[in-house]
Amino acid sequence: MSTVPEPGAPARRGRRGRLIRLLAGWALTCAGVILWLVPMLPGFFLLIPGIAILAAESRWIRALMRRHRERRLMRQALREAERVGLKINLDHDPDVDGVDPAPPSGPGKGSRS
Repeated sequence: MSTVPEPGAPARRGRRGRLIRLLAGWALTCAGVILWLVPMLPGFFLLIPGIAILAAESRWIRALMRRHRERRLMRQALREAERVGLKINLDHDPDVDGVDPAPPSGPGKGSRS
């Protein structure tokens, strides 16, 4: 006789394994952060595997990492655009606000008096 779980029953073994992996991930991550502050031991040797385990098990950590990556890529794209001479203002959208911002006034800009 085989021990096949019923279709509606939760898998106990999978739940227990996931809990152990989450605890191990958090323990490694916390130890890595603490050791990062101690100047003698490099904490990133524990921090990287801890975050990797948590990312594999937790949607919340994956979403946090995805948001961080998107922000980093956006900042990189804005710096590159400014380097080639494009000024992108993400704080103002004329379609939403309805009003174009006033041009910057400064030396050499605007009307002469």
